[in-house]
Amino acid sequence: MVAATLLRLSGELLVCCVLLAMLTFAYSLPLLPFKNKKRLREFGWLKILVLAGVWTIVTSVLPILYYNKNTGDYPFEILLRFVFIFTLCMIFDIRDMHADLRNRIDTLPHKVGIKNSYRLINTTLILFAALSVLQYMRYPVASRLAGDLLTAVITWLVVTYLRKKPSERAYLALADGVMLVYALFVLWH
Repeated sequence: MVAATLLRLSGELLVCCVLLAMLTFAYSLPLLPFKNKKRLREFGWLKILVLAGVWTIVTSVLPILYYNKNTGDYPFEILLRFVFIFTLCMIFDIRDMHADLRNRIDTLPHKVGIKNSYRLINTTLILFAALSVLQYMRYPVASRLAGDLLTAVITWLVVTYLRKKPSERAYLALADGVMLVYALFVLWH
């Protein structure tokens, strides 16, 4: 059944899926030919880019390709998704700082520090809001703009809460929950 489904995919979509599978395996399994680091997640600065990139491709590029659209026609949608996912990855990288340090993974929060990590999150949320406005100017759908701006505000509130009261449950419920909120706003429009 999977093989039959694969045969129905366009060549472009199939290549994208193969690339995503390779990145996913290289992220989790020790496949890379380096002496000390064998998984993509062990390259801290690359970890966040791979995660945000893969999630962006899965949640925006693949649907665009599936519907036989040109990805170049949706630059703001792809950038919006990347910036949003990057923000969420930063939140989780902050949560995982101690474990990453124990495992000698030098993530972005380790490189720039906790204070600058929160500044970066605020900057990405402002960028997300600005890209939302630019997208609105290109495709004037007020409900989509409202949903994006509300997502930015809700994400900022979640980050503020997690900064003051970090817990595993709060991270899973709130930070992951923001992804669901964003999806619901996208579907709402």
